[in-house]
Amino acid sequence: MADEERIEPTLDPNAAAPAASGAASANSAGNQEAEKPKSKKTLFIIIGLVVIIAGAVGGYLYMQSSAEARKIQEAEAKRPENILKKQLMERKENAPPIYIPLEEMIVNLPGRGGEHYLQTKIVLRTNDSATEGKIKNFMPVIRDKIITVLSSRQMQELATVEGKVMMAREIALVINSIIAPQLTAIYILQQQPGTADMQNLERIGAVPKETSSGQKITSEAARAAAEFWNVTEMDLPVQAVLFSSFVMQ
Repeated sequence: MADEERIEPTLDPNAAAPAASGAASANSAGNQEAEKPKSKKTLFIIIGLVVIIAGAVGGYLYMQSSAEARKIQEAEAKRPENILKKQLMERKENAPPIYIPLEEMIVNLPGRGGEHYLQTKIVLRTNDSATEGKIKNFMPVIRDKIITVLSSRQMQELATVEGKVMMAREIALVINSIIAPQLTAIYILQQQPGTADMQNLERIGAVPKETSSGQKITSEAARAAAEFWNVTEMDLPVQAVLFSSFVMQ
């Protein structure tokens, strides 16, 4: 029988080191491989949070700036100067005329020789379809002002062409002062009426003290209009007042 090879035990601690070192290296490499996906996942989460926060902050700042810009734009649009400019820019010079008939009116007239009265039908001329709606909205006030103008004239005055023309002009100014007060006030100021004429216009309500929204007519608006815009009767909502019937007794 052949002699069996015998392996003698040894007490050298370094003998098993290679095997242990190999096992440790394998475990370390496995841990590193396991940690890599976790690190990438954490990085992606952090990047995502940063993007969300940045987007939220940017959106908030954009909304704030947009709201502020809207407030400034609305404030500018409400300035009397810009209201006037918009009205003048929107005029339709070549638009066909629109005629708005009003209901018949009967008023007493002061004059010599006893009681007199005027029976008339009025037609308003405009070139803006929106004017008709505005007139309907303010009809009670408009009728009251027209009656004031009609009853303020002497019968002898209305017997002349000049008297009728002057009264028609006053009626137009009274109506325009109700539906377009800023523009009407500027138009009257640009005509440079005398003191007596201005007092008469104020008496019948043709010179508005404020707009329909309660906004005061500013000297800045009057000055700007006088310098840059020449407002004519054709720029006003009611361009002319016509009489389809005119009877005095």
